[in-house]
Amino acid sequence: MWVVWRQQRSIVIAFALLAVVVSVWTLIMGLHEQSLWREFLSAPCKGQFGGLTASNAKFCEGLQSSVSSSGKLNEVVLGIGIAFAPLFGLILGVNAVAQEIEQKTIRLAWTQSGSRARWLMNKYLASVVSLVVILAPLCWLFSWWVGASHDAARITQKVFAISGFVEVTCGIFCFALAVVVGLLLRRPGWSLAVGVVLFAAIFLGFTTQVLPNLASPSVATLQGTQLGVGSSSGFTVTGGAPADSWPLSNGYMPKTEKGVPSTSLMNRSTNKMYKCESSETPQRPPTICAKHLGLTDIQLYIPGNQFWTLQSLEGGFYLIVAALLAALSLFAVRRAKA
Repeated sequence: MWVVWRQQRSIVIAFALLAVVVSVWTLIMGLHEQSLWREFLSAPCKGQFGGLTASNAKFCEGLQSSVSSSGKLNEVVLGIGIAFAPLFGLILGVNAVAQEIEQKTIRLAWTQSGSRARWLMNKYLASVVSLVVILAPLCWLFSWWVGASHDAARITQKVFAISGFVEVTCGIFCFALAVVVGLLLRRPGWSLAVGVVLFAAIFLGFTTQVLPNLASPSVATLQGTQLGVGSSSGFTVTGGAPADSWPLSNGYMPKTEKGVPSTSLMNRSTNKMYKCESSETPQRPPTICAKHLGLTDIQLYIPGNQFWTLQSLEGGFYLIVAALLAALSLFAVRRAKA
């Protein structure tokens, strides 16, 4: 175990220092944005600058501009938050196997009294502990920043990956993935590149295609106009889904329909609306067509109270696949050539 730590300590220390720098910067940004949002959402502005006295409206408009300017680097924080854990896990995994194979140091390790499986298990144990120790505090900080910055509701795709504990599971999954790829390709550079591509494909596919189907959607009726009041992480939108929810799609359904409509029903109803609107020149207003066809303008969304359920499902997916990859690597290492 001591030898394993010595082999990976430079990587762990480097990422630990990077985590400290990222944490300090994120904390400073979060506190600044939190302060501005708190002032903007309190009296006299209360999240808007319309309908106020001239002096208050000018003050609130300037404050709203400051709030908007304070979030210019939010995309950078999001990018770092999403990339940090996977990159950490992939580099540790490449160093654990592919690097040793290329440098031929694996021959010494595999000719000692311990078995190859025990050697690899020590790699897993040391690396997983390092990942959890560094990523867990970072996860908590990013989760706090999501709420402080009001950048988006935590259940939405934009910030979901850094709003809970999924980062830790992504790091563990990427480590196991890099170990398996390293055993097959036996080249650090190629192993890292392939690992990045595979993880990106799996992450994007799961987030966009699988995750929305794991929750039970709800229906909100849309009004003729929508007015957003307040922030996206704790205030509602008139005539639409709650602002702390994940909007999925807009469309129409018959007024007689109860519950959540099927996708095919929404598509048929929406097509009827389009045909009605374009049937005359000038085009009919949507409200007239909706009344004529007996349709209701709706929005499907995933409620914010399903956040931890989705976090558990996605995190569990990465941990289960990581366990399967670990089992595969333990099987493969026994037959690998030194």
